[in-house]
Amino acid sequence: MKKVGLLLLLVVLVLITPAMALTSSGSYVHPYPTDVRVGDIVIGHGVKTDWLIPGYWTHTGMIAYYDYSVGDWMVVESNPDPGVALATLSDFLSRYDDVALLRVTTTDSIRSAAVNFALSHLGDSYDYEWWDKEVYDTAYYCSELVWAAYIAVGGPDVDANPGWDWTYLNGVAPQEVYDDSDTYVIYRDTV
Repeated sequence: MKKVGLLLLLVVLVLITPAMALTSSGSYVHPYPTDVRVGDIVIGHGVKTDWLIPGYWTHTGMIAYYDYSVGDWMVVESNPDPGVALATLSDFLSRYDDVALLRVTTTDSIRSAAVNFALSHLGDSYDYEWWDKEVYDTAYYCSELVWAAYIAVGGPDVDANPGWDWTYLNGVAPQEVYDDSDTYVIYRDTV
């Protein structure tokens, strides 16, 4: 009975830890990046989920558009709560001790189309099946959304290990997006 209780506690911790770490307001301060473009990928390292997600980077989103009414870039991302949603770039940066902005090696029209794909999934659920990835689904985890957006519109595969491997299984982790040869760093800041 004690073993069942411990196993249940472990499962609950695995399910709620990302929600607590990825949706709470942070207190990190980073210089605001310049040369931001629609379709860029923003990526962060969170100390609260470092133990859970393979690789150094723990969360990713995509630059969607500049919102003049709030004076900030908007990021489309997927978190356990509320799922696929928008956040300001300032909010995204404040949640992580290390952040980077990646540019995808493709055309502006592919970047825009990828953003439109991601935006069309606003309100979709969060996908807890991190060990797998699907392009067309009704639930996405953070890096799966970014990866699927580019694949769906004929863009590059931003998964550095597109097949199955022991570290990432058949999923796509934020680290794989960072390591992919179709992305390159245009901004990075560590607190």
